[in-house]
Amino acid sequence: MKGQKNLKKVLFYLVVVLIPTLLINTFIYFYQKEKTMEIHRSESAFMINIHKNQIDNLIKDTKARLETMALVLGEETNEEKIQQILMQTHDLEPRFSGLYFVRKNGEIATGSKNTAKNVNIENRAFFQRAIATKQSSVSDAYYGNITGGYIVSICTPMFNDNGEVTNLLVAALKVDYLENIMNVISPNLQIKVFNDSNHLLFTTGKEYENEIEPVRVYLDQISWKLEALPESILSQEDVKDIMIYMIITFGVMNIIFILVQNFLLKRKALIEQSQNDAQKIELVGTLAASTAHEIRNPLTGIKGFIQLLKEKYKDSEDQFYFSVIDQEIKRINEIVSEFLLLGKPTAHHHADHDLNEIVLELSPLLGSEANLYNVELDIKLNNGSLPIHCTKDHIKQVLLNLAKNSLEAMEKNEGFLTIELTKQDEMAVIKVIDTGKGISEELISKIFHPFFTMKDTGTSLGLVVCQRIISMYKGTISINSVLEKGTEVTITLPLAKQS
Repeated sequence: MKGQKNLKKVLFYLVVVLIPTLLINTFIYFYQKEKTMEIHRSESAFMINIHKNQIDNLIKDTKARLETMALVLGEETNEEKIQQILMQTHDLEPRFSGLYFVRKNGEIATGSKNTAKNVNIENRAFFQRAIATKQSSVSDAYYGNITGGYIVSICTPMFNDNGEVTNLLVAALKVDYLENIMNVISPNLQIKVFNDSNHLLFTTGKEYENEIEPVRVYLDQISWKLEALPESILSQEDVKDIMIYMIITFGVMNIIFILVQNFLLKRKALIEQSQNDAQKIELVGTLAASTAHEIRNPLTGIKGFIQLLKEKYKDSEDQFYFSVIDQEIKRINEIVSEFLLLGKPTAHHHADHDLNEIVLELSPLLGSEANLYNVELDIKLNNGSLPIHCTKDHIKQVLLNLAKNSLEAMEKNEGFLTIELTKQDEMAVIKVIDTGKGISEELISKIFHPFFTMKDTGTSLGLVVCQRIISMYKGTISINSVLEKGTEVTITLPLAKQS
């Protein structure tokens, strides 16, 4: 039995704390990871666009330099001087692998580097395009036999006075020069560069495995594709944040577990209290059913003999004793009557009665009791009828009990007792309001418990009986009270359905 109880506690802790914590932390992990990856993706997109602009601007600048040189060398016929200019320019620009003065037939006349005389580039696509368009043309990356390594060639035509192409300037850009620049700008970002044939030219940055879709851009000046691979590894700061969130989640779930456990314990205590109250009432009902008549029979005989003795002994002292005995007999009768009501509350015939009429029938009795306690009574009836399906005596008993409690709470001080009838939707509402000493919040929670009383005398079953009767008619009864200001009892009863 104890093992099963411990197993239930473990399962409860598992369901309330561990499983929700695991699910929430899994969500937090993937959310933080996705958030971090999005940041890395944005940073990669920013950096790869910087590289795109840098390469495009480098090619555009090279075109502009070649076009300027073409204008300067257009009228120069001395090949040695041309070679000298090309070599000086090459020495000043580390981007160039070589600068060449090429004839229209594709033969390299001279250049910044010594080349074989039989080299001819007439069949190169970029060379033919420059002649055909009469504009600077850029080649795809290729391996240069003359220069060694991958290069990109930029070809600019030179014109005579008639606008015809006479010669061309060709600049070979080092691809590894671009690679070095990219490594300097973003050493930690892995970037792959592909040519027009989707052949990998080079990779910059540190290499790592990556499951994230790369960020791609295409250059404007050359048919290259750049792919940046965002790093998918969480940083130490990200891991630290995730751990903090996990600890907070675990702590919050434990607090919720404690609150839920506390709620369940209170609920269990209330259920046990309710069961105890029901057992008490059931016990009272059983005792009442078996002993009420046996108690009343001798009481009737005692009361008869007391009446005879009162007529025989007229002495004032004797009469006082007889009156005390008579009051105690009445008190015993009241207790037995309430016991019988608790034991068999449904042993009555119900009918439709107007609540206004029931209160009017009680008004003389209530008025006399109010005068006795020096209290002003105010009865406010509803404008229309309030039919309820009930036994009239039950409702009268509830009202009499509540009115008696209110009058006793005012202790013969000049106070006010108000009985108000209203209608809300399909419910009849009875309010019994007094200006008595009130009830503390602590005692209100116990006021409907059997055998609990705040008075020196009484059966301590009056409010229990009231609650039992109202519940029997599917109604509600509630008490709102403020110390030294008064108490308001509200009863709601369903209206009878009119045919």
